[in-house]
Amino acid sequence: MGNLIRQAYEAGGRYQWAREAWRNSEESGASVIEFGIEEQAARTQGVLRRTIMDNGSGMAPDDLLVFLSSFGGGGKPIGVDGNFGQGFKSSVLPWNPYGVVVISYTEEEPDGYMVWIHREGDSYTFREWDVYDEEDETYLGRQDVIPPYLDEEHGCDWRRVRPDWMKTGTVMVLLGASAASDTWKGDPDPARSESVDGLVRYLNGRLMDVPERDGSRVRTTVVDLYRKGRSERRDNKDRTVELPDGSSMVWRPRRVYGMRHYIPSTPLRGEVVVDEHGTVAEWFYVAEPDAPVGGGVDYIDQHPVVVVDYQGEAYHADHTKSRYRQFGITDEIKGRTWLIVRPPVFSDSRPTEWGVLTQASRHILMAKGGAELPWDEWGDAFFEAFPEPLKKALDSARASSGSRADGTMGKNLTRILDRLNPRFKASRTTASSGGRVPGILAGAAVAGTRSRNSADAKEKPALGRRSGPESRILVPTRGGGAQGAAARMRGGYPAFRWETFDAKEAKFLARYAQNETMDVEGFEHRGVVHLNSAHPVFQQEFNHWTRNVWPKATSDNVQQLVQRVYGEEAVAHVVHAQSLNGTLVARTEDGEAVAIGREDVSELLTPQALSAALLGLINVEQRILTQGGGLFGSRSNA
Repeated sequence: MGNLIRQAYEAGGRYQWAREAWRNSEESGASVIEFGIEEQAARTQGVLRRTIMDNGSGMAPDDLLVFLSSFGGGGKPIGVDGNFGQGFKSSVLPWNPYGVVVISYTEEEPDGYMVWIHREGDSYTFREWDVYDEEDETYLGRQDVIPPYLDEEHGCDWRRVRPDWMKTGTVMVLLGASAASDTWKGDPDPARSESVDGLVRYLNGRLMDVPERDGSRVRTTVVDLYRKGRSERRDNKDRTVELPDGSSMVWRPRRVYGMRHYIPSTPLRGEVVVDEHGTVAEWFYVAEPDAPVGGGVDYIDQHPVVVVDYQGEAYHADHTKSRYRQFGITDEIKGRTWLIVRPPVFSDSRPTEWGVLTQASRHILMAKGGAELPWDEWGDAFFEAFPEPLKKALDSARASSGSRADGTMGKNLTRILDRLNPRFKASRTTASSGGRVPGILAGAAVAGTRSRNSADAKEKPALGRRSGPESRILVPTRGGGAQGAAARMRGGYPAFRWETFDAKEAKFLARYAQNETMDVEGFEHRGVVHLNSAHPVFQQEFNHWTRNVWPKATSDNVQQLVQRVYGEEAVAHVVHAQSLNGTLVARTEDGEAVAIGREDVSELLTPQALSAALLGLINVEQRILTQGGGLFGSRSNA
C-alpha cells in the first residue's frame, strides 16, 4: 500500500489533505469542522500540531481501522461519482511518517477510541499498545484500537483533545516527521510551500459554497497563530497559549465560506445552457464602482474566475484571458465577470449518459470516456447566446476607452477577400438533411458578420453572409450522428484591431479571438485578429516606412497604411485557415474519409502560428508601396 499511497500523493495537489478531511467530516453529518491546533503539546513542549475536528457521527472502533487501512475509499462504497481515490490517508500520510492519531466518539462509545497509524520502512502500520485488565491488571495482549490515554511522552492527554462542542465526532492529529514536528502550517515540502494563509484561501477557492445543516451553514474554521505583542488584536478576542520558552501565541480562528461568498451581489447575472446535455454557464457581472471580489482577503484569487462546479467543488479555476476569450468575454470586462460552468455528473449507474467525472487524484475533471472538457464547445454556445447585459457592459467599456475601428476596414476587407476568396474555396462537407455522408458538426457556422439591427440588414447585406440559413460544417466520421453533402463555399470575414499586448503575450505578433465581436460601419464582425503594435517586428516596419520610404509624409498616416495592410493580411490568413475546416484530404485503406477538423484549424490559428505567418511577407511590402505611392508620392531616395 505504501507505493500506491505515495503515487496518489504525488498526483494530488497542494492542500489536498484538507479537502479530503473536510469532505469526510461534511459527509459524516458535521455542523462544525475545525482545522485547529493541539494546545496541550504547545504548552508543555512547544510543539504546534495541526488537528482536524468535527462533530459528525463519529466512527466505531472497527471502522477506525477500515478508514485508515483500506486504500482510497475509506470503507465507503466506491463509484466514479463518489469521494474515491485520493483519500485522506493517501494525501496526509506521506508527510506525516511519524503518524496520524485518529480519535472518534459515537453515541455507542461516548468515551471514544483511538488509533495511531505510522510508517515503518516502505509500508504503513498501526501502532500497538500493551493492554491490561483495569481490575486485576491481567495482561490482555497488544491492541491497535484503544481508549484515549495520558501520553506524557508526547505532551498531551489524548482524552482532553476533544473540544467542549463535540459530543460525537472525530479528532485527527497530524504528528509530522517526529515527536517534535510542527505541522500547523501544513505539508513542509518546499515544493508545495503550504501555509495557513494558503490553506484558508484554498478551502475558500475549492468549495463552491459551504452547505447548510439544520438551517445554518456548516461552521468551518481554520485556526491561525501569531505571537502576542506583534498584533493590534485585543487579548479578549482570541485565545492565548503560553509556550515553554515564555513566549505567547494567540489562537486566531478564520472562517471558511466558499467561493460564492466572494461574488458580490449584483443584478447583472443569468444562466446560459451551453450544450445538449444540460450544462449551464452561470455568469455574474459586477459593475463599477463596486469591487469585483467581495468578502475580504481570504479568497485564493483576488479576481473573478471561470470555474467548473462539480458536486459543490471548484475545479479548473482560471482567470487567464484565453479562457475568458473562449466565451466571448473580452479583456475589457473579464476583470469583472464571474463564470461558473455546471455540467452533469457522470455516474456508473447511468453509463449511457454524458457527464464529467474526476480523475483518481480528484485534482482535475474529465468528460465521459476520458476526454478533455469541451471548453471550445461550451464557449461557442455561450457566445451564440451572449447575454445582452454583458454585451451592453462590453460596449460601454469600449466606448469609455475611446477604441474605434478604422472606418474603411469593412470596404477594404470586402474588396480584398472577394478577390482572394475564390482561391480559398475548398471541398467541404456541410450538414444537409438530404446528404449521405455521416459525420459530426464542427461547431462553426460559415458566416462571419451580421448586421447590428434589422434596418441595416435590409439596406446593406452583411459581409460574407449567404442568403438563407447558415450552413454548418460537418467533419466526416463513420458513425457520426449528422448527415452531410459535399459543397463549395466561402468563409466569413473577421475584423482586426491593433493594440499593445500585455507582458504575458508580448512575444507574439498576433492572436485570433474567434468568440469576439467588433462593430465596423454598423456591422458586427464575429472574430477579431489582434495585432501587437509594440512588437519589435512591427516597430521596425513602422520605422522603415516612415523614416526611409516616406520621411516627408505624416508619420501617423504612413503607420496607419502599414497597419491596415498587415491587418488585412492577417485576416486573409484566418479566412483561409477557416475555409479548410471540413476539407477532405485523403481516405484510409478502409475507405474512411480523412478531413481537416476544428482542432486542426485551431492549431493553424494559435498565436505562434499566426505570428509565424506574418513574418517575411514580400507581397505585403509590394502592397504598401503600391498604395502608399498613390497617397504619399514616390518613395524617397535618401
